Amino acid sequence: MNVMALIFFIFAIFTALVAFLVLSRRSKSAVNITFSFLCLSLTLWFFSFGNMFISSSPDYALLWAKTGFIGIAFASILLLRFIYAYSKTIVNEKLFIFFYCAAFAAAALNFYTDFFYKGTVVHFFGNYPKAGILYALIPLQLIVSIVLAMRNLKENLRKPDLTAFRHQQIRSIRNALILFAFVLIDHFLTFFYLPLYPAGALCAVIFTAVIIFSLGRYTFADVKIIVSRAFIFFFIIAAAIALSYFVWNNTQVWIVSAVFTFILAVAGTYIYRAAIDKTAELFLAEQKQYHNTLIQAASGMAREHKLDRLLKLISLIVIKAVKVGNVAIFIENESGKLFECRHIRPSVSEEMVFPYSLMHPFVVFMKNRKKPFVTADLPLFITNSIDMPFKPDMVVPFFFDEGASGFIVLGAKKGKTPFNREDIRVFNTLSRQTSLAIENCIFFEQFKETQEKIFAAEKLASVGGLADGVAHQINNRLNQFSMIAGELKYELEDFQNNNKELIEPNDKLKKIFEYITGLSDSLTQNIRRTDSVIKGILNYARVEKKGDMFSEFSLKEVFDLAMELLNLKHKLHKDFEIRFHFKNGDKIYGIRSQIIECVYNVLDNGYEAIIDRMESLDDEEKQKFKPLIKVDLKYYEDKAVFAIQDNGMGIKEENKVKIFAPFFTTKSSYKSGTGIGLYIVKRMIEENHNGKLSFESRYGHGTKIIFELPKGK
Repeated sequence: MNVMALIFFIFAIFTALVAFLVLSRRSKSAVNITFSFLCLSLTLWFFSFGNMFISSSPDYALLWAKTGFIGIAFASILLLRFIYAYSKTIVNEKLFIFFYCAAFAAAALNFYTDFFYKGTVVHFFGNYPKAGILYALIPLQLIVSIVLAMRNLKENLRKPDLTAFRHQQIRSIRNALILFAFVLIDHFLTFFYLPLYPAGALCAVIFTAVIIFSLGRYTFADVKIIVSRAFIFFFIIAAAIALSYFVWNNTQVWIVSAVFTFILAVAGTYIYRAAIDKTAELFLAEQKQYHNTLIQAASGMAREHKLDRLLKLISLIVIKAVKVGNVAIFIENESGKLFECRHIRPSVSEEMVFPYSLMHPFVVFMKNRKKPFVTADLPLFITNSIDMPFKPDMVVPFFFDEGASGFIVLGAKKGKTPFNREDIRVFNTLSRQTSLAIENCIFFEQFKETQEKIFAAEKLASVGGLADGVAHQINNRLNQFSMIAGELKYELEDFQNNNKELIEPNDKLKKIFEYITGLSDSLTQNIRRTDSVIKGILNYARVEKKGDMFSEFSLKEVFDLAMELLNLKHKLHKDFEIRFHFKNGDKIYGIRSQIIECVYNVLDNGYEAIIDRMESLDDEEKQKFKPLIKVDLKYYEDKAVFAIQDNGMGIKEENKVKIFAPFFTTKSSYKSGTGIGLYIVKRMIEENHNGKLSFESRYGHGTKIIFELPKGK
C-alpha cells in the first residue's frame, strides 16, 4: 500500500467525519453549513489525490488529479464564505456568485484543457500533477481569500460588545488561518514540480481540527459522543455493504441480495439507535449523577431555616457534586443597594471580596440575562470589571419576582472541563429553588429577630413600669436629701455669720466649717446630676420628642460628670488614671443626658474589668500594673468618633457575640450586674442618635468601646 495514499485517505475520512459532526449539531446554521462544505471540498481533494498516488495508469492518475482540483478550486471560496458567515458580515452575493462561477469554470476548463493540470509525473511516492499555464490563479485566489478573511476577523476584534469567548474564538480562527496559509507552499511548489506532501494537506487538516473546537463549546464528552456516533454509523454502513456483497457474491440472485440489504438497513437503524443511546449513557453517567444530586438538593432546600447553614449546604453540594474549585454566594442587602458576599468557599479574607452595586455592569448584565451563563459569554469590558479572589467560570443569577435576589459564582471544574448546556439547564432549576430557600431563611431570621425584640421590649416594659415607680421613690428621697443639704448649708452659713468672733480666730474650726460646707455643695450638685440622669433614662423609656433634646456640648464635661457618678459608686484605686487625647476641640452633638449615661456605663464596666484583672495578678504584677482608661476623640467629614479603652480583663471570644444582648452579663453576682447597660447604650447610640456602637477586645489585655455620632447640622 502506498504510504502517501494511506495518509491522504485518513485525512479524507477525518474531514468527512468533521463535516458530519458539524452538521449533526446545527444543521440550519449558516456557519455550520459553510464549514461543512469546506470540509467536504477538502475531503474531495484528499480522497482524489489518494487515488491519484496509487493509480497505475497516467490517464487515471490525471483524472483523479482533475477531480481533486474541484475541491481545491472551491476550498478558498468556501473558506471566505465561512468567515463571513461566522462574523455575521453582510455578504455581497454578486461577488460570491462571481467567485463560484469562476471556480466552476476553472474546474470544467481543467477537465477539457491542460491550462491547470497538463499531465502527471511519477515521484517516489506516486503520481503527481504538473501545473499548467493558469495554475498560478489558484494560489492567487487563496491569497485573496485569506487576506479578506483576516481583515474581517480584525474588524470583529474591535467590536465593543465582544465577549471573552468570542475574542478567544476569533483569535483561534485567525491562528488557524495563518496555518492554512501554509497550503500556499504546496500550490507554489506544485508549479515548479517540487511537491512537499503531505505538508500542505496536514496544515489543512489541523486547520479543520482547530476550527471545529472553536465553533462551539464542545466538551470532551460531547466530542466523544459525536465521534462515536459517526464511527458507529460508518461501521454499520460498512458492515451492511460487506454482508450484502457477500450474499450477492454467493447467490448471484439480485432479489435475495436486495431483500437481505433491506433487512440489514432496518435492523441497522435499531442497532444504531441502541448503540448511540448506550454510548451516551456511558459517557454521561457521571454528569447525570451530579445533575440528579443538584436536583434532589434543590427540592430539599426549603427544609433549612438558617441562612448561614443553607449557604454552606449549597456550596458544599456544588463543590462535591460538580467538583468545582470555588463557590461564592452574593445576596442583596437590607438596603437593596448592594449585593454582598454572604458565603465563599474556600474562605478568604473579607478584604478580598467586594460588594457589587445595582448599577455595576456585571449586575446589570445578570438582571437582563436572568438565566445561568458561563463568564465567557460576558463582554470583555464587563469581564474586566469583575473583582473576585478566584477566576469565575459560571454565574447562576436568581432575580425573580418571588424570592431573594442574588447570584452564585462558580470557579472552574477541577477536571478543567467546561460547563455545557445541560449544566446550565440544571442550574437554572437550582437558581429558582435557591432564591425561594434564601428568602425563606431570611423571613425566619427576621421573624425570630422580631420575636426577640418583642420579648426584650416586654421585659424592658416591665422594667420600665417598675422604673417609673422606683424613680418616683428615688426622686422623693433626692428631694429630701436636697432639702437636708440646703438646710445644712443654710444653718452652717447662718452660724458662721452670727459667730464670726468665735470661728475666725480658730483656724481648725474654720477649716471644719469650710469642709462641711463643701460637702454640702458637692451633695447638692450630685443630687441634681443624679436627678438629670434619671430623667434622661425615663425620657428614653417614654420615647419623647428626641429631636428637641439634641444639642452640642463638651465631651470633657460629660466625662467629668460621669467620673463623679463613678466616684459615688466605687472607691477608686489610688493609681487609677483617665487620659484624654482630643484634637481640634471636644464638642459632640447628641442628647446630653443620654451620652452621660452611656459614658458612665462604659466607664463603670471598664473600671470593674480593671479591678477583675488586678485581682487575677500576683503581688509582683500588681505592683507594676497601672489601672488606666484612655479616651480618644477624632473628627471626620460627617461624624465624630470617640473611643473609651481600658486595660482591664477584656472579653472572652465566646462572649463577644452576646455582649450587646439584653440581660447578658459577665459580672459576678456581688457586683449586681443586670446585663442591660450595654444593650441600653447601643440602642441609645444607634436608634436615638443614628450612630454606631462597636468594640474591640482581647481577653487579658483590655477592651475598647467605639462611639460613632453624626455631626450636628
